[in-house]
Amino acid sequence: MATIKDIAAKLGLSPSTVSIVLKGNGDKRKIKKETQQRILEAAKELGYKPNIQAKILRGSLSSKSNISLYWVSDNRIHLLSRFLKGLQTTIIENNYQFQLSIVPYENNHLEDVLTQESVLATNAIIICNPSETDMEYLENNDFNIPIVLYNRYSKKYSTVTMDDKTIGLLPAQIFAAHGKKHPALLKSPATFSGMNIRTNVFEFQVNEAGMEHPVSVTVDDTMKGGYLGALTLCGLNSLPDCLFCTSDSIALGALKAFYERGLHIPEQIELISVGSGRPEQEEYCVPSLSVISLPLEDMARECLKILSDSLSTFDYVPKSVAFPTPYIPRESCPALLRAKEERQI
Repeated sequence: MATIKDIAAKLGLSPSTVSIVLKGNGDKRKIKKETQQRILEAAKELGYKPNIQAKILRGSLSSKSNISLYWVSDNRIHLLSRFLKGLQTTIIENNYQFQLSIVPYENNHLEDVLTQESVLATNAIIICNPSETDMEYLENNDFNIPIVLYNRYSKKYSTVTMDDKTIGLLPAQIFAAHGKKHPALLKSPATFSGMNIRTNVFEFQVNEAGMEHPVSVTVDDTMKGGYLGALTLCGLNSLPDCLFCTSDSIALGALKAFYERGLHIPEQIELISVGSGRPEQEEYCVPSLSVISLPLEDMARECLKILSDSLSTFDYVPKSVAFPTPYIPRESCPALLRAKEERQI
């Protein structure tokens, strides 16, 4: 394994200069940017990894491994509590000797916080919700520590994903089975390819089932966005008889708009949402929300398990785990059998 002395010898620099840069103190010590870049590139080329045990002995690092969680700072911040719950439960249940740090980043700007310098301060990384631009950055760079991506696809890094095709397929199949003919879609702007897969599959499947092409309204991924989008649907000459929402935030806002307009759910409009928020909100809103459930807690557990295995075995070969996304029928779109019984009554 390469050492600081090896890097110094390769570059003709002093070991102390190399050490300062690798600790992230190059700017503070006024070391030229070009020199810092040369050192980081040489460390990467030689496969240098910080001597964690030496840091522990010097008392500069906890004996616990540090796991850095990179989370995008946008409307998806409300999902963080569910993800953290999954991580916390796993750490406690398995007695993992981990300490967790959260690193916020702006959408499309992962490169500003995930650098060759920043990875020296951690043992492993979970990256959540990277955009296409962020994914391009990841694919074009190498980081010599275990990294797992949440809900993204990659052959270079370990991934924990869900079936985006099924998320779009199930609502279309259920609406078709219920005899619906006039679908609608409330969606937010796509921040990653999986969102397009969900909506494209939904649109394709309803057409295949002989339904009309869905009315599609793009809104902010918020309750207000869903509220305004539903008001737009209410203003159409012909109301939809079924609605797919790409998040439960959108769906909850839509329910309020339909209530204010005197529309009855599910009698006039059946509604199914992607279930990414708090299950209690979905269960206790009126009417309760039928969802394609996203298993965030389970996926968080799997992310941590992959990193734990990599750290304990030094096996950094990418692994991929996919989770199912079950349909949870509630009042906004009852199960088919119940719906038939109600029509008979």
